[in-house]
Amino acid sequence: MLGKLFCKIHFSKCLEDILIALTFFTRIPTHFITNYDRTLMQACWCFPLIGAGIGLAGGAFFYILLVVQIPIAISAVMAIFFIVILTGALHEDGLADTADGLGGGNDKKSKIEKMRDSKIGSYGVLAILLITLIKWNAIITLATGKPYEIAILSIICAHALSRFSIIFIPYFSIPASDEGLARYAGKPETRGVIGGFLLTSFLIFLLLPFDKAILSAVLAILVAGVVGLLANFQIKGYTGDILGAAQQVSEATVLVYLASSSS
Repeated sequence: MLGKLFCKIHFSKCLEDILIALTFFTRIPTHFITNYDRTLMQACWCFPLIGAGIGLAGGAFFYILLVVQIPIAISAVMAIFFIVILTGALHEDGLADTADGLGGGNDKKSKIEKMRDSKIGSYGVLAILLITLIKWNAIITLATGKPYEIAILSIICAHALSRFSIIFIPYFSIPASDEGLARYAGKPETRGVIGGFLLTSFLIFLLLPFDKAILSAVLAILVAGVVGLLANFQIKGYTGDILGAAQQVSEATVLVYLASSSS
């Protein structure tokens, strides 16, 4: 009886974590299902799972467009747009704010203020444009002259890895401000990081060849780490926008690597 109760409690926490991550990473309404008692970073173990789901949704949409013979370039644009709608441009907004803040501010205070400014500056516009063009070209390369499944699996892995890689920033760093997401999201627990690692490993080894899975993971974590280090150097910590920027750069890096290695 105690065993059943223990399993029920842990299942309830796992479900709550998934709903928390789903609410944060997507526009899928889940707030009416439960009242959350756990912080976002307590749910970090399932970040790659939600990322894989986002990638699967975008990849499936891309595949359908290709099957009905929509040109690859147009299908790639529409797939990227579909994912942006699904996620509410959460990470793209973070990338733009990060580019404006780190690129245009003179000190820590001004950099954080620029990140919080609802207006997008020239650095932000260029960052979104460049990252979108990189992802667009990578997806086109992945789908040109090869089975479409390669592109779909690559999209899934890029989204899973990029969501996992951002966990290390709050794990090793501290919030740069007393306000905002970073302040209230909490700090990832070691067991959550390990859980995310195991889940990510299962996903990428299932979907990619061994060598590509290893290199994709290394690149994703390395690039996200560079973003985290840059933020720590400039603003002495991280913000929610920094996490968004790290996810975008990490996703694009994995897509470029997989496109390059498959050509």
